[in-house]
Amino acid sequence: MMRGYFADELLLMMPLFNAPGVRLWGEVTGAHCGPLALALTDAAARTDEIVLDLTDVQFVSNSILEILTVLARRFTPPRSLLVKAGAGLRLRERTTVYGWEQLATVRLEET
Repeated sequence: MMRGYFADELLLMMPLFNAPGVRLWGEVTGAHCGPLALALTDAAARTDEIVLDLTDVQFVSNSILEILTVLARRFTPPRSLLVKAGAGLRLRERTTVYGWEQLATVRLEET
């Protein structure tokens, strides 16, 4: 099995080929915390900047945002997480409760 690959009725997760990290399609729920954390942790072992591409995701649960926050808090610079997402997910607004704007190890790019 290809590392970083996961699929079920809601979500498709594939490794990025142009950067270390993963790209997701569909809806990301609490049931996906394990596979996502595993894929991102695996990518973190090989690089300083891990990319999580959510541009084709229609829904992200709060439990996923909590897992991403835990991962980012465990990183030490220069290691960081770059989250790419569509503005429709309202991640900038939703992640303030998790303190993303104060974390040097997570960056959000909204399109």
